[in-house]
This record gives sequence, C-alpha cells and structure tokens, in this order.
Amino acid sequence: MHTHGGMMSDFIIIAIFLYWITYSVAVIIYLNYLTRKYLLPTERDVIVGDKSLKTHNQILEQFEHTDEINVLILTGGGLRGLIPLHVLSYIEEKTGKKIGELFDFASGASTGAISVSSLMVGDDKGGYRFSATEVRDNYYNHASRMFSSPWYHQFLTMFGLFAPRFLPDNKIKVLEEFFGDTTLGELKGNILIPVYNIDENNLQIVKNWNPPHGHSNDNYLTKDLINGASSPPMLFPPVAFRLKGRDHLFIDPAVILNNPILQVLLQMQILFPNKKLNMILIGNGGTEGIKYDYRSMFGFGLYGIYQYLFSAPALSSKLYIDFLEQYLRDASRFNDKISYFRINSIPENSMSPTNTGDKNLQEIIKFADKMLDENKELIDKIIHTITKNRNYNRGN
Repeated sequence: MHTHGGMMSDFIIIAIFLYWITYSVAVIIYLNYLTRKYLLPTERDVIVGDKSLKTHNQILEQFEHTDEINVLILTGGGLRGLIPLHVLSYIEEKTGKKIGELFDFASGASTGAISVSSLMVGDDKGGYRFSATEVRDNYYNHASRMFSSPWYHQFLTMFGLFAPRFLPDNKIKVLEEFFGDTTLGELKGNILIPVYNIDENNLQIVKNWNPPHGHSNDNYLTKDLINGASSPPMLFPPVAFRLKGRDHLFIDPAVILNNPILQVLLQMQILFPNKKLNMILIGNGGTEGIKYDYRSMFGFGLYGIYQYLFSAPALSSKLYIDFLEQYLRDASRFNDKISYFRINSIPENSMSPTNTGDKNLQEIIKFADKMLDENKELIDKIIHTITKNRNYNRGN
C-alpha cells in the first residue's frame, strides 16, 4: 500500500504533468492565434489605389539648383531614440526651422526610422507637420504604451521565450497618429529606410522615389514600412500585408545593420555625383562600449569562441562603421565634395532600449543632456554648414 506521503507525491507529479500539458496546449493555441492575426497578409490595394512614388526626375529637379545636399542619419536603439531627437530639438531651436526644412534626405534604422519618417510628414500648408520636439515628446509620452503587452501574452510566451516579447498593436496605433494612411510617395521629405524582407530574404533600402529609366517600386503605406523597420523579431512580431498581388513581411534589420550610413552614402553619390554631401550622423551611445574582452588568457581558446559568437553581430556592425567613418573623415579632409559630422558620446551608465520605468527613462534623458553639452561646439558647426547656402535666415 502507498503511504500517505507517497500518495501525495504521486498527486503532485500528476498535477504538474497535467498543468504542463494544459499550459503547452494553451501556448500552441495562442501562437497559432498570433500567426493568423499578424502573419496572414492584410490587403492594401484599396487604400493605396493608384498613388505612386516620386519619380527619379522629380528628385533631380528638386535639387537642380542646390549645390550642397544635407543628409541626416539616425541609428537604432529603442527608447534611446529619444537622445538624437533631443539634439535635433536643439538644432530646431537654434535655427527656427523644422528638421524637414533643414535636411534634404533622412535615413534611420529601427527607432531611427520612426523618427526620420515622422519628421518628413508634410502638412496641408506645404510645410512639415512635426517638429523634433513634438516627435520626442510624443515618443516619451507613449513609451510605456508601445513597449507593453498584456499579462497573458507574457505568461503564454514565457516572457518572450516562445514569441516576441511585446505585441505590435499599440506601436501601430502610435504610428497611425503620425502617418495615418499616408503612402511613402505622399511624404514631403525624402527618406531611405533599411528593412529586412523576409519573403524575399534580402536586405533592402526602401526609398520614397522610383529608380530611373521608367522602373517603379511599390508605394507602401508609411505605417506598414516603418512598423516592419522598427520590429526586431525578439521584441515585436512582424505584420504582413499584401500590395499588388505580392505579400510583404518586413522586420527590423538593426541586429546586422544598426547604422545605414554606407548605403545612404552610395545612394547619394549615385544621385548627386557632382554635388557636395553634408552627412550628419547622430548616435545614441548604443555601441560605444562594445568590445572583445581579450585582456585575459580566458578570452582565448574555446571560451573565446563563445565570446566571439555572442559579441560578433553588434561588434561587427560597430567595426564596419568605424572603418567607414575613417574613410569619411579622410574624405572630408581631402575631398571637398564630402563633409561628415558625427554626434555621439560614451554613456556612464547602462540604458535599456525597452525598459519604460522612470529610472531608465531619466537615465536616457540625463545622457541626452550630456551628449548635447559635450557636442554643442560641433552642433553649432553643423548648423552653420547646413544653413549657410540656403534661402532662409538662421535663427538665433
């Protein structure tokens, strides 16, 4: 006969087994639900209609009498995207102009894609709808709304183990507040947005104008492109859509391309081989401290391989940017067709890209002030460079 203790042990084992079976079934059902909700394409043909991108010739004509092209580039980093917006707010304050008026082209990865695209939205008076201050404040006020998910999602995904940590619905609502159903071709400013296209298995730089010689690209809804471009697969599930009979599923390429400066430089040199390019890159302290720890023999051997595999994506991105920046710095010295400026600082404390707690947000704001103070002389030089040949008066 079983003792009372033995019967209790059997009961606990059976209860745990039934709980695990029930939980597993619930997880499978929930993940299937998420698959149907987000990965089955939503038709966009009716909304987009016959709207098209700007033509290649329109871009060339727009800058036919412009000697210098101002290009803005923002890196990714989740909530750290507040930092470059803080710098851009200062530039607006000093010039009395919105960022869309100051920069001819803008590009950003991940959270940077949200920022630059918002700044390039036009208004009904022929100007730009949003200032950097408005975008920054909106981002700050809606941070906890975007980086959130209901308790059952956390429970059924084991806090992001079985599926992305957050749901995209609130982020999409915030994007709709910026873009509505605006297509890329309807944006007033010119953007270049990096995305990874899952269906075509390639990295793309999506532009809101068509290539030359009569070729045409798809004119996506801005919110669809930017939602995908700012959805790292570990954080947000991608949302599929269908346009002109083709399915599209975009994700954030920032794991392998957190800084699109090379791709933007090549595109600008193709468009404007004889014009001066003023390239302004604003970071957020995200990769400054990344390095291999080879100060000890423990960093070598088999352990070193694990360290390499763990650090390789972020560090490789940093090293490639360092290499390119060295070229741009040399080009700025010896080639009067390129001016390159980089604004960044080294953070003193860690800043989570997803933690919307007051302490983390205050740390981000503190670092933004620090980066602004440390780079004010450089920023004032940038302001002079991007405004000196324009047909408007600089602010104070």
